[in-house]
Amino acid sequence: MTEERAAGVPQGEPVGIAGYVSPYPYVDRLQEKMEERLARRVPASGRFCGFCYARLRAEDTVCPFCGTATAEREPVSEIPQEVLRLYLAKQKTEARWVHGGAFFGLVVASALFIWMVIWGPGILGHPALAFGVLLLGGYVLAQLFGTFIGAQIGYRKGARRRDAMWAEFLARRDGAG
Repeated sequence: MTEERAAGVPQGEPVGIAGYVSPYPYVDRLQEKMEERLARRVPASGRFCGFCYARLRAEDTVCPFCGTATAEREPVSEIPQEVLRLYLAKQKTEARWVHGGAFFGLVVASALFIWMVIWGPGILGHPALAFGVLLLGGYVLAQLFGTFIGAQIGYRKGARRRDAMWAEFLARRDGAG
């Protein structure tokens, strides 16, 4: 019996997002909120959890993201820049993979267009068909390599990087190891 079956996950079923499970699930859930803060769509100051830096309401006594009680760790009024940088690192890594994959798809479609126009036999060499392949093929290949493949790889790499940076931050902040 595999560990997956023992954990109640059917064999072959995907686990986590893009096949990655974060050791810090609260950090993963906070990604979107921190991206809002990075984009300056929400105020910089307020009441934040002293452990994970999630925004707290005035009546919150327990963080809804990490479960830390405000009595256990005093809330802070601002998110440290180092914490925002680790969320930004994940966002940028994912964006690089998505944009790079889309660009690769466009390059493949362009190469296919050039091949069809120069060396394409018969109807495959007709410029109108080649132009259709460039437009539709470029869109499809950009979606395939960018949105589907690049996003999966980018998410995994970005989330691993963010989680490693979070672990280093926790070690420095809490004085462990």
